Amino acid sequence: MRSIYVFDDIQQVYHDFLANRQYPRLESLNNWGKNRFFFSQYFRMIEDWHLTEQIVIEFNHQFYSLDTGSAPDFMDQEKYIAWLMEQLQILR
Repeated sequence: MRSIYVFDDIQQVYHDFLANRQYPRLESLNNWGKNRFFFSQYFRMIEDWHLTEQIVIEFNHQFYSLDTGSAPDFMDQEKYIAWLMEQLQILR
């Protein structure tokens, strides 16, 4: 698993994830499934919460609880990246 410490790294792995043809077709997953699959590939996740829309990840040595129920469509790059920046409290 690649260590991710800055948001630009997240943007890069997000692009790589969408472009990778080895993964199952993302279209076959619901929005929660896409989020969970993406985060499980690149982040340490807290597995206890897998029955809810909450996904807890570790980013830059901090834990974040992401409410994927409020997330925009995972495939909508502009809106999704803006939502993720807000969730991770990243100011640009």
